[in-house]
Order: sequence, then C-alpha cells, then structure tokens
Amino acid sequence: MKKILLVYLPFCTPASPPYSITYLHSFLKNNCKDKVEVLDLNLEFHKLKFPEYQKYYQNEKNWKDYHEKTEEYKRETKKVYSENNKKVIKGEKPELFDVLLKKITEKKPDIVAFSIVYSSQAFYAYSLMKELKDIPKIIGGPAVNEKLKALADKTCYNEVDLLEFIKEKETEKFSCDFPIDFSIYNLKEYFTPEAVIPIKTSSTCYYKRCTFCAHFNKTQYKEFPIETIKKTIIKSKQKHFFLIDDMIHAKRLLEFAEAVKPLKINWTCQLRPTKEFDYATLKKLRESGLAMIMWGVESGNDRILNLIKKGTNAEDIKKVLEASHKAGIKNVTYILFGFPTETKDELMQTLEFLKNNDKNIDLVSVSVFGLQKGTEIYNHPSEFGIKKVTEKERTVLEPKISYEVSQGLSQKEAAKLRDRHNRSVEKVNKYPDTMNFFREHMLCILGNDK
Repeated sequence: MKKILLVYLPFCTPASPPYSITYLHSFLKNNCKDKVEVLDLNLEFHKLKFPEYQKYYQNEKNWKDYHEKTEEYKRETKKVYSENNKKVIKGEKPELFDVLLKKITEKKPDIVAFSIVYSSQAFYAYSLMKELKDIPKIIGGPAVNEKLKALADKTCYNEVDLLEFIKEKETEKFSCDFPIDFSIYNLKEYFTPEAVIPIKTSSTCYYKRCTFCAHFNKTQYKEFPIETIKKTIIKSKQKHFFLIDDMIHAKRLLEFAEAVKPLKINWTCQLRPTKEFDYATLKKLRESGLAMIMWGVESGNDRILNLIKKGTNAEDIKKVLEASHKAGIKNVTYILFGFPTETKDELMQTLEFLKNNDKNIDLVSVSVFGLQKGTEIYNHPSEFGIKKVTEKERTVLEPKISYEVSQGLSQKEAAKLRDRHNRSVEKVNKYPDTMNFFREHMLCILGNDK
C-alpha cells in the first residue's frame, strides 16, 4: 500500500480550504486502497508568517478598521511574496522553506502530488521539487508550466491520470460520484470568521466563448450530480459556500437552489449578466440563500462586449443588476479596462455605466487586460488590433507576454486611467474595496446579517 501526499503551496489568500486537493483526496479514497493525505502549505505559511492577521480576520467583531487593516495586510504580503519569489529565481531557499519541507518529509510519503492552481505557487513548487530528489513527484493544475514539468516525474492533466500513475496501470472503471470531504482540515484555522467552503458544480465553463479566456481549454463540460453536491454541503456541516465555477446557466442554478433551499445555507457564485437572469429567477435564487453574485460585466460599451463575445449588452446588464438588487442580492461587478482596441471614450463610457447604475452595484472589481496563451485573442491577434506580441523568458514562470496595439489604449494607458479614476469607482462601492481581495469575508458578513 502506497502513501500519497497531496500538497497545496504558497502563495494565495488563505481564506478557504483548497478545492483541488480536497477533490483529489475524495476521488482517490473512493477509487484506490492506498493511504491518502492532504497538506495545505499555503495555510501553514500564512499561519507562521502572519499570525496577528489570522487572529484579526477570525474575529468579525473587531473589523471596524477592516479597510485599513486589509490594505496593510496586502502591502505586507505583496512584499513577502515578491522577496521570496526573487530568492527562488536566484537559486536561494525561500522563507520557511525548511519548515515546509519538513512538513512534507515527516509524512514519509511514497508519492507527492503538487496542485498548481495559480502561477504564484510555481516558485515554492520549483524549490521543493529540486530538493525532493528521492520521492516521485507529480504535478497538475491550470498553472503548470514547462519549467515545472522538467522537474516532475509525472504531469497529470486530470484525476484519472493521477489514479493510473498510482496504480501503475490503465484504469477503465472509476467513480466520480461521491461527496467531497472537507473535514480533513481544521477549518477554524483559515483567515475568516467562519469557514467558507468552495464547491464546483461542473468541470468547466459551459459558455466557452469569451475571447480573453483560456480556462476551458481541453476540458469537456460536464455537470456534477446535484444530489452529490448536496451531500457534500451536508457532510461539511458549514453554512457558507462559494460556487467557484467560471460560469453557471440559469436552469442549472435553479436546480441547485431547489436542492439546497431546505439547508438554510448562505452562498455566492460567478455569473454572466444575461437576460435569462430575470427578477423571478433571481428571487428564487435569493430564497435559497444566494447572498451575492460576482457578475462578469467587463464593459459598459456594446462594441467591446461584442469583441469579447460576452453574449451581453449594456441595456440587458443594467436590467439584470436592477433585478438582482430588487431580489435582495448583493452585486459585485467585474470590470476590464484596456481590452484591445478600447478607446478612452469607451473606457469612460464604462465608468459612466457604473455611475448611472450605482444604486444596484455593491462592489466593483477593476482589472487591466492581460494577454494569455490559448485565448482567441492570442491565437488571432491582428483581429483585435494587436500588431506585435513579445515573449520574454523567465526562470520559473512561463514567458512574460507583452504586446503592442495598432489602435486604442495600451496596457499602460489603461492602467493610468484606472488609477486616475479610482475615486469614482470607490464612490460606487457599498463595501470596502479591499473585500475584492477577500470575497469570503463579504459572504460571511452577508450571511450573518440575515
């Protein structure tokens, strides 16, 4: 019997248990007889490095200075992350390396599997795999890159790959219908006043058309059984849930809402603001415990929305936000500045859209467009006014991508406009904008205000 250790690495916000290794733990438990354990090294790092913030975020009653405290936390963590990433690039050991390494080796695993969800986790993965010479190392996840693949014994692209590596043979029969077990963690240790459990209802995005996105690449869309998801929720014994799907359609959400309504839970999700989300639909979702929605608004300009292939328009978005607010749901809006060919006037039109709809918006999250491999824009740059793409090699991460535009705003120009108009955006917010960093905190507050 082998001992498999599933590891989640620094750095990301330690606000909830990681879905990836939790799901893999339950999958392996249900499909092989080997011993399987999990290790959230991201949480362990933050517990050791930032114990005062852990204590602060676990006590909601002390949050009178939340914005200032979280701005401070963001500054400190950004500095720590950057310094340690630079150490890895220089070939030095990052902070707490020996402590984290010991947490792995003292488990005496036969196989170590690293889940790389964010590119920020690549640095500790790189250092740890170079050190773990005598233990088979597996990597998987959306942020895996060629540098990490070169250090690993095996790259797995899904849970079946992992199972076959462990069993050392092809697997024809396996089960994916089981509740996920979050009791393997001490949920009280995360940086939230109450546990927030991540849930996935499907394998990937059902829409698969947004031209800036590559999340759905090479993954077939599959919906997980609602009854099994319900069992996961019941098994967790928690009340706050984050549906981490990139996109969920209205029919699917209504099925979920009907199943969980008797459980009296508090939940949130990410959606595309299409007209299928009318008041009647949103009211039913609210009655099931939906407290807030993170809407992929992106722009208030129809030309840009058509370029993104968002399948929305400004008028429909306005109606959806109004209906959601009327239903008693809090609205968080994702906004994207600097989409290729976007002009200053079009960006200002988006700012005007936010201002005109401020009564129906509770929090705005603004980002600046960045080009990613595998997207439609990357594959067909000239169709989006991109005249030159440059890739600069890096030690640990994939090459850094930069680009030049033949028309519209550059990345720098879009970033300057974002900073210049930050106060206008903040006027729209009903909650501290730092809750964009810890959205789990907003969910906890909303759930406790019911």
